[in-house]
Order: sequence, then C-alpha cells, then structure tokens
Amino acid sequence: MRAHWLEALNIQDEYILKGDSLHHLVNVIRIEAGEKLLLLNGQGLSIETQIETITKKEMRLRYISHQESGREYLFDLALGMPKREALELCLKQATELGFRKIYLVRSDFSQMRYPESERTQKLLVSALEQSNAPFLPEVLDSSWENIPWSAYQDAILLDSQTKLQTKRNAEMSTAPRLLIIGPEGGFSPKELAFLHSEEKVRVMNLPTPILRTPTALATGAGLMIESLLK
Repeated sequence: MRAHWLEALNIQDEYILKGDSLHHLVNVIRIEAGEKLLLLNGQGLSIETQIETITKKEMRLRYISHQESGREYLFDLALGMPKREALELCLKQATELGFRKIYLVRSDFSQMRYPESERTQKLLVSALEQSNAPFLPEVLDSSWENIPWSAYQDAILLDSQTKLQTKRNAEMSTAPRLLIIGPEGGFSPKELAFLHSEEKVRVMNLPTPILRTPTALATGAGLMIESLLK
C-alpha cells in the first residue's frame, strides 16, 4: 500500500490533503481516486484511508482503520560518516530497518560535513513512505565521546582492522543496543583505542572482505535482529 507521512496526524473520519502533499501524491506518485493510502506520523501511528475525491485544490480521504505500533526492539546506530551517496543510503536503510536513533560522527577519516537537516528529513521521510515503516529515527550530530554508552546493554563494533573478537552475551534481551559502523577509510588508531576501551563495546570481525559502509550497516542490523529470534 502506498504511504504518506503527516507529522500532525490524528484519528478522524476524514482527511484533506492540499499543497505539497497533494502535488506529490498526484503528480509524482500518480495516485488516483479509489486507491487506499496509508498515513504515517513516524511515531507509531498508521491510518489506513481510501481516497474519495481528487481536485486541483485538494484530496479527500476517508478513514478505514488505524494501528498504533510500539517498537519491538531498541536499536541505535553510531555512524562514522561516509561520503554523501553512502551516507544517504545508510540513512534510508536505518529508517527501513527500524533504528531508533542515529548518531552521526565526523570521525577522523570522514570526508564530509554534517548534512543539512532539511535534506536529512526528506531522506528519512522518503524511506518511511517507501517501506511503510511506523517510526522515523532521530538523527543526532555527535562524537564518539558524547555517545551515552551507559544507556546500552551492549554496542556491536564491526571492526575489520583487527582480529579481536568479543564473546556474545549468553542472553540478549530487548534492552537498547548500539551498532557502530565506520566510514570508507575505517577507524583511526586513536578511535579504535577509544572504542575498544569502552566496557559496553563488543568487537566483531566478520569473515568477509572489507564491507562498504551501507553493506556493513545492513549486515550488522541483520545480526542484531537475528539475535532476538533465538
């Protein structure tokens, strides 16, 4: 089902879309009267509607049903920022995979500045609408030192630069967990020394070639999700 994000979304009998929302749905998405449309607020509320009428000025939708979702897991991401194309893909993937927070870190080998908040929001909303995800992640400019390490049960560091492996905890709960991914150039020796010294960090060296940043993100998220199934 096609989806559309509305930040100020409430449960009501009828919805009227105008302006940019109308233009995007009619001229870009090419949606038509009679189709169903899922409205999302990015905070867990999903409302199924049906389009009743479309004019040049507005679109009217009728309420069908709604669902209020809670998070099934609390995954956050600490990302040493890669180049722009890879960073934007990572932001989209993190939204689709259900990450709660994304700490953007200008690491020693990062090659770009923090992205503009408006551009970042558009990327997140696009990924939310394409995947029907119920939640938008919170994006935070950060440094390795400013990440609240004590808030996490564990933090998985995908580190292809050393052969160190940390044993997995016997039981993994649904407590907050953090995935740490570096940029294209990897981590600097100073960063690795800091990350390895953090008590909550669990180092994982995969038996693979060096992964691109988006591939590492998807792989790490898969490992974290898999641990919840056991």
